[in-house]
Amino acid sequence: MTMLKISNFPKSFASYAEGKQFKGLVDGVQVDNRVLLIDPYSYEDTNVIHFLVSGTELQRINSELGMSHHTDKTISFQLLPQSVISKNSFEIKFDSGATATISWDSSYGAGDKIPFEISFFDEKGNLLKDVHYGFAVTDKNDREIFSNVGNDPKMLGIMASEGLDIQQLTIPLQDIHKIKVVIYGQGLNYRDNQKYAGIASGIFEVGPGTKSDEISIPDWVRSNAGWWSSGQISDKDFASGIEFMIKNGIIKVPVTSSGSASTSVTIPDWVRSNAGWWSSGQISDKDFASGIQYLVANGIIKV
Repeated sequence: MTMLKISNFPKSFASYAEGKQFKGLVDGVQVDNRVLLIDPYSYEDTNVIHFLVSGTELQRINSELGMSHHTDKTISFQLLPQSVISKNSFEIKFDSGATATISWDSSYGAGDKIPFEISFFDEKGNLLKDVHYGFAVTDKNDREIFSNVGNDPKMLGIMASEGLDIQQLTIPLQDIHKIKVVIYGQGLNYRDNQKYAGIASGIFEVGPGTKSDEISIPDWVRSNAGWWSSGQISDKDFASGIEFMIKNGIIKVPVTSSGSASTSVTIPDWVRSNAGWWSSGQISDKDFASGIQYLVANGIIKV
Protein backbone atom coordinates (compact mmCIF):
# COMPACT_ATOMS: atom_id res chain seq x y z
CA MET A 1 0.00 0.00 0.00
CA THR A 2 1.30 3.48 -0.93
CA MET A 3 0.27 6.75 0.66
CA LEU A 4 0.27 9.81 -1.60
CA LYS A 5 0.66 13.41 -0.49
CA ILE A 6 0.72 16.13 -3.16
CA SER A 7 2.06 19.65 -2.75
CA ASN A 8 1.80 22.43 -5.36
CA PHE A 9 4.19 25.39 -5.55
CA PRO A 10 4.21 28.34 -8.01
CA LYS A 11 7.21 28.18 -10.33
CA SER A 12 7.91 31.77 -9.36
CA PHE A 13 8.56 30.61 -5.76
CA ALA A 14 12.36 30.30 -5.90
CA SER A 15 12.74 28.08 -2.82
CA TYR A 16 10.81 25.26 -4.52
CA ALA A 17 11.79 25.92 -8.13
CA GLU A 18 12.75 23.25 -10.66
CA GLY A 19 16.38 22.21 -10.24
CA LYS A 20 16.30 22.30 -6.43
CA GLN A 21 17.18 19.37 -4.24
CA PHE A 22 14.76 18.55 -1.44
CA LYS A 23 14.72 16.69 1.84
CA GLY A 24 11.40 15.13 2.85
CA LEU A 25 10.32 14.43 6.44
CA VAL A 26 7.33 12.35 7.55
CA ASP A 27 6.51 12.96 11.21
CA GLY A 28 10.01 14.40 11.58
CA VAL A 29 11.77 11.32 10.13
CA GLN A 30 13.72 11.84 6.91
CA VAL A 31 12.50 9.62 4.07
CA ASP A 32 14.42 8.16 1.14
CA ASN A 33 14.73 10.64 -1.75
CA ARG A 34 12.92 8.15 -3.98
CA VAL A 35 9.77 8.98 -2.00
CA LEU A 36 9.82 12.50 -3.53
CA LEU A 37 8.73 12.81 -7.16
CA ILE A 38 8.96 16.28 -8.69
CA ASP A 39 6.64 17.08 -11.59
CA PRO A 40 7.45 20.35 -13.42
CA TYR A 41 5.52 19.24 -16.51
CA SER A 42 1.81 19.05 -15.72
CA TYR A 43 1.22 22.79 -15.22
CA GLU A 44 2.81 25.78 -16.89
CA ASP A 45 3.06 27.89 -13.73
CA THR A 46 3.17 25.26 -10.97
CA ASN A 47 5.58 22.57 -9.79
CA VAL A 48 3.93 19.51 -8.27
CA ILE A 49 5.86 17.51 -5.66
CA HIS A 50 4.55 14.06 -4.73
CA PHE A 51 5.29 12.22 -1.49
CA LEU A 52 4.89 8.52 -2.39
CA VAL A 53 5.32 6.75 0.95
CA SER A 54 5.25 2.96 0.83
CA GLY A 55 4.01 0.69 3.59
CA THR A 56 7.60 -0.42 4.17
CA GLU A 57 8.70 3.18 4.67
CA LEU A 58 5.82 3.79 7.09
CA GLN A 59 6.86 0.71 9.08
CA ARG A 60 10.41 2.07 9.29
CA ILE A 61 9.12 5.44 10.54
CA ASN A 62 6.96 3.70 13.17
CA SER A 63 9.95 1.66 14.24
CA GLU A 64 12.09 4.78 14.68
CA LEU A 65 9.42 6.70 16.62
CA GLY A 66 8.32 3.82 18.86
CA MET A 67 5.01 2.39 20.08
CA SER A 68 3.51 5.75 21.07
CA HIS A 69 3.48 6.74 17.40
CA HIS A 70 1.47 3.71 16.25
CA THR A 71 -1.84 5.14 17.45
CA ASP A 72 -1.38 8.64 15.99
CA LYS A 73 -4.22 9.54 13.64
CA THR A 74 -2.43 12.36 11.84
CA ILE A 75 0.76 12.46 9.77
CA SER A 76 2.86 15.56 9.18
CA PHE A 77 4.86 16.15 6.01
CA GLN A 78 7.78 18.56 5.64
CA LEU A 79 9.59 19.47 2.45
CA LEU A 80 12.87 21.33 2.92
CA PRO A 81 14.63 22.91 -0.08
CA GLN A 82 18.35 22.33 -0.28
CA SER A 83 21.00 23.23 -2.84
CA VAL A 84 20.47 23.91 -6.55
CA ILE A 85 21.54 20.98 -8.71
CA SER A 86 22.74 20.61 -12.28
CA LYS A 87 21.29 17.69 -14.20
CA ASN A 88 22.25 15.49 -17.12
CA SER A 89 19.30 14.49 -19.29
CA PHE A 90 18.42 12.69 -22.51
CA GLU A 91 15.26 11.60 -24.28
CA ILE A 92 14.29 8.40 -26.05
CA LYS A 93 11.32 8.02 -28.40
CA PHE A 94 8.96 5.11 -28.97
CA ASP A 95 7.25 4.27 -32.28
CA SER A 96 3.92 4.68 -30.44
CA GLY A 97 4.57 8.42 -30.03
CA ALA A 98 5.50 8.14 -26.36
CA THR A 99 8.80 9.51 -25.06
CA ALA A 100 10.85 8.88 -21.93
CA THR A 101 13.16 11.48 -20.40
CA ILE A 102 15.94 10.17 -18.19
CA SER A 103 17.86 12.59 -15.97
CA TRP A 104 20.21 12.53 -13.00
CA ASP A 105 22.18 14.86 -10.76
CA SER A 106 25.42 15.59 -12.66
CA SER A 107 27.47 15.46 -9.44
CA TYR A 108 26.99 11.67 -9.43
CA GLY A 109 29.27 9.51 -11.53
CA ALA A 110 30.92 6.11 -11.92
CA GLY A 111 30.83 4.06 -8.73
CA ASP A 112 28.05 6.15 -7.15
CA LYS A 113 24.52 4.90 -6.53
CA ILE A 114 22.85 7.23 -9.03
CA PRO A 115 19.15 8.12 -8.65
CA PHE A 116 17.93 8.11 -12.27
CA GLU A 117 14.66 10.04 -12.75
CA ILE A 118 12.48 8.53 -15.49
CA SER A 119 9.52 10.52 -16.86
CA PHE A 120 7.04 9.27 -19.48
CA PHE A 121 5.07 11.48 -21.90
CA ASP A 122 2.44 10.96 -24.57
CA GLU A 123 2.68 12.38 -28.10
CA LYS A 124 1.29 15.75 -26.87
CA GLY A 125 3.91 16.11 -24.14
CA ASN A 126 1.57 15.28 -21.26
CA LEU A 127 2.69 12.95 -18.48
CA LEU A 128 1.76 9.35 -19.24
CA LYS A 129 0.15 8.08 -16.02
CA ASP A 130 0.06 4.48 -14.72
CA VAL A 131 2.85 3.28 -16.99
CA HIS A 132 4.03 -0.29 -16.44
CA TYR A 133 7.63 -0.44 -17.66
CA GLY A 134 11.00 -2.13 -17.41
CA PHE A 135 14.54 -1.24 -18.43
CA ALA A 136 17.97 -2.72 -19.01
CA VAL A 137 21.40 -1.05 -18.96
CA THR A 138 24.51 -2.39 -20.70
CA ASP A 139 28.01 -1.07 -21.23
CA LYS A 140 29.33 -0.19 -24.69
CA ASN A 141 30.35 -3.84 -25.20
CA ASP A 142 26.78 -5.00 -24.47
CA ARG A 143 27.68 -6.47 -21.08
CA GLU A 144 24.62 -6.28 -18.85
CA ILE A 145 24.80 -4.02 -15.78
CA PHE A 146 21.14 -4.17 -14.79
CA SER A 147 17.90 -5.59 -16.18
CA ASN A 148 14.38 -6.15 -14.93
CA VAL A 149 13.13 -6.93 -18.43
CA GLY A 150 11.95 -10.54 -18.41
CA ASN A 151 9.56 -13.01 -20.00
CA ASP A 152 7.38 -13.84 -16.99
CA PRO A 153 4.20 -11.71 -17.34
CA LYS A 154 3.69 -11.79 -13.56
CA MET A 155 7.13 -10.30 -12.92
CA LEU A 156 7.30 -7.61 -15.57
CA GLY A 157 8.71 -4.26 -14.60
CA ILE A 158 7.63 -1.36 -12.44
CA MET A 159 4.54 0.83 -12.16
CA ALA A 160 5.13 4.58 -12.57
CA SER A 161 1.71 5.69 -11.31
CA GLU A 162 2.25 9.42 -11.84
CA GLY A 163 4.29 8.96 -15.01
CA LEU A 164 7.39 9.64 -12.92
CA ASP A 165 9.76 7.23 -11.23
CA ILE A 166 13.20 7.14 -9.60
CA GLN A 167 15.46 4.11 -9.84
CA GLN A 168 18.83 3.93 -8.09
CA LEU A 169 21.57 2.20 -10.05
CA THR A 170 25.36 1.96 -9.67
CA ILE A 171 27.27 2.39 -12.93
CA PRO A 172 30.74 0.94 -12.27
CA LEU A 173 32.79 2.65 -14.99
CA GLN A 174 33.06 6.12 -16.52
CA ASP A 175 32.06 5.50 -20.13
CA ILE A 176 29.27 5.40 -22.69
CA HIS A 177 26.33 3.10 -21.82
CA LYS A 178 23.14 1.90 -23.47
CA ILE A 179 19.65 1.77 -22.01
CA LYS A 180 16.62 -0.12 -23.32
CA VAL A 181 13.22 0.91 -21.95
CA VAL A 182 10.12 -1.27 -22.41
CA ILE A 183 6.58 0.06 -21.95
CA TYR A 184 4.31 -2.93 -21.30
CA GLY A 185 1.09 -0.90 -21.13
CA GLN A 186 -0.93 1.30 -18.82
CA GLY A 187 -3.04 0.61 -15.75
CA LEU A 188 -3.21 -2.34 -13.38
CA ASN A 189 -4.46 -4.53 -16.22
CA TYR A 190 -1.80 -3.15 -18.52
CA ARG A 191 -2.26 -5.90 -21.12
CA ASP A 192 -5.68 -4.36 -21.87
CA ASN A 193 -4.19 -0.95 -22.69
CA GLN A 194 -1.37 -1.36 -25.20
CA LYS A 195 -1.64 2.02 -26.94
CA TYR A 196 1.84 3.13 -25.91
CA ALA A 197 3.46 -0.30 -25.54
CA GLY A 198 6.84 -0.65 -27.20
CA ILE A 199 10.61 -0.70 -26.88
CA ALA A 200 13.04 2.20 -27.30
CA SER A 201 16.77 2.59 -26.74
CA GLY A 202 19.21 5.39 -26.01
CA ILE A 203 22.85 6.08 -25.24
CA PHE A 204 24.18 8.04 -22.27
CA GLU A 205 27.55 8.80 -20.72
CA VAL A 206 28.45 8.66 -17.04
CA GLY A 207 31.25 10.90 -15.82
CA PRO A 208 33.80 10.39 -13.04
CA GLY A 209 32.50 9.71 -9.56
CA THR A 210 32.75 12.77 -7.34
CA LYS A 211 30.41 11.88 -4.48
CA SER A 212 32.15 8.53 -3.89
CA ASP A 213 35.42 10.23 -2.93
CA GLU A 214 33.92 12.94 -0.76
CA ILE A 215 35.09 13.05 2.85
CA SER A 216 34.11 15.85 5.20
CA ILE A 217 34.35 15.41 8.99
CA PRO A 218 34.04 18.51 11.24
CA ASP A 219 36.76 18.98 13.84
CA TRP A 220 34.26 18.92 16.74
CA VAL A 221 33.49 15.25 15.95
CA ARG A 222 37.03 14.50 17.23
CA SER A 223 35.82 15.04 20.80
CA ASN A 224 33.15 12.31 20.40
CA ALA A 225 35.70 9.95 18.89
CA GLY A 226 38.14 10.64 21.74
CA TRP A 227 35.48 10.08 24.44
CA TRP A 228 34.41 6.81 22.84
CA SER A 229 37.96 5.50 22.37
CA SER A 230 38.65 6.15 26.08
CA GLY A 231 35.42 4.45 27.19
CA GLN A 232 33.56 7.59 28.31
CA ILE A 233 30.61 6.87 26.00
CA SER A 234 29.21 3.49 24.92
CA ASP A 235 29.44 1.78 21.54
CA LYS A 236 25.70 2.32 21.09
CA ASP A 237 25.93 6.06 21.82
CA PHE A 238 28.89 6.48 19.47
CA ALA A 239 27.20 4.53 16.65
CA SER A 240 23.93 6.49 17.11
CA GLY A 241 25.79 9.79 16.97
CA ILE A 242 27.72 8.90 13.82
CA GLU A 243 24.53 7.57 12.18
CA PHE A 244 22.70 10.84 12.96
CA MET A 245 25.54 12.96 11.57
CA ILE A 246 25.76 10.96 8.31
CA LYS A 247 21.99 11.11 7.78
CA ASN A 248 21.95 14.88 8.33
CA GLY A 249 24.97 15.60 6.13
CA ILE A 250 27.26 16.68 8.99
CA ILE A 251 29.68 13.87 8.12
CA LYS A 252 30.25 12.93 4.49
CA VAL A 253 32.14 9.70 3.85
CA PRO A 254 32.21 7.29 0.89
CA VAL A 255 29.97 4.74 2.59
CA THR A 256 29.03 1.38 1.13
CA SER A 257 25.57 -0.21 1.23
CA SER A 258 24.39 -1.28 4.67
CA GLY A 259 24.46 -4.97 5.47
CA SER A 260 22.00 -6.78 7.71
CA ALA A 261 21.28 -4.84 10.88
CA SER A 262 23.17 -6.11 13.92
CA THR A 263 21.20 -7.39 16.90
CA SER A 264 23.76 -5.78 19.22
CA VAL A 265 26.22 -2.92 18.86
CA THR A 266 29.70 -4.41 19.16
CA ILE A 267 32.43 -2.43 17.45
CA PRO A 268 35.82 -4.07 16.80
CA ASP A 269 38.84 -2.80 18.74
CA TRP A 270 40.62 -1.64 15.59
CA VAL A 271 37.80 0.84 14.86
CA ARG A 272 38.10 2.13 18.46
CA SER A 273 41.86 2.49 18.00
CA ASN A 274 41.32 4.39 14.73
CA ALA A 275 38.97 6.79 16.51
CA GLY A 276 41.51 7.45 19.26
CA TRP A 277 44.36 8.01 16.84
CA TRP A 278 42.20 10.27 14.64
CA SER A 279 41.02 12.33 17.64
CA SER A 280 44.67 13.03 18.54
CA GLY A 281 45.64 13.82 14.91
CA GLN A 282 47.77 10.71 14.36
CA ILE A 283 45.82 9.44 11.34
CA SER A 284 43.93 11.14 8.49
CA ASP A 285 40.21 11.73 7.93
CA LYS A 286 40.39 9.05 5.22
CA ASP A 287 41.72 6.45 7.69
CA PHE A 288 38.99 7.29 10.23
CA ALA A 289 36.37 7.12 7.44
CA SER A 290 37.43 3.52 6.71
CA GLY A 291 36.18 2.59 10.18
CA ILE A 292 32.84 4.29 9.54
CA GLN A 293 32.57 2.41 6.23
CA TYR A 294 33.06 -0.85 8.12
CA LEU A 295 30.27 0.04 10.58
CA VAL A 296 27.87 0.81 7.72
CA ALA A 297 28.76 -2.32 5.72
CA ASN A 298 28.13 -4.51 8.74
CA GLY A 299 24.82 -2.95 9.72
CA ILE A 300 26.06 -1.39 12.97
CA ILE A 301 25.27 2.03 11.49
CA LYS A 302 22.23 2.23 9.19
CA VAL A 303 22.10 5.04 6.59
